[in-house]
Amino acid sequence: YYRYATHSDGAKGTKVMGRPDVERWLIDINGQVGRGSEFRRAAREMGYVDPPEPETAGDDGGSDASGGQREQQRKVEQPRIALPEDGVLSLEGFCRVYEGELREGKFWGIAWDLATMGEALPDKGVFEARYDRMYCSQSVRPTVVLDTLSSMPCPNKEEPSDHLPIAA
Repeated sequence: YYRYATHSDGAKGTKVMGRPDVERWLIDINGQVGRGSEFRRAAREMGYVDPPEPETAGDDGGSDASGGQREQQRKVEQPRIALPEDGVLSLEGFCRVYEGELREGKFWGIAWDLATMGEALPDKGVFEARYDRMYCSQSVRPTVVLDTLSSMPCPNKEEPSDHLPIAA
């Protein structure tokens, strides 16, 4: 956080991330501003509020000529989420961004972000354990067990995902 925070809070005398700082951080971890759950969370932490739900066209409560079915409604396009011009991301807000990532189980993404920010986690080698399970019942029974071991950390060239397949 402190590698990016260049703006003074003023009242507290602490450093916070202004919009240019947040944009630099997002470009480092996501390649661009405007994508990723970190972007959406950071925008909200900085004060972005979703606009009111737009009204839909053709919502007159009536029915169409096909006998009582509602008229097809067209959705009005929502404006894109944006970082507020004068918003700041505090250390507490930055932590909440990553707490949300943790709650969603995005451990590999967090490891990537930390490494990108110069705080790589220690390499503990390849994870070797049973992680996923497949539950069976009287109507679903396993017929074959596949070997899903990888000798290299995933994702890699042979395994493009960190989720190895299981099948029965």
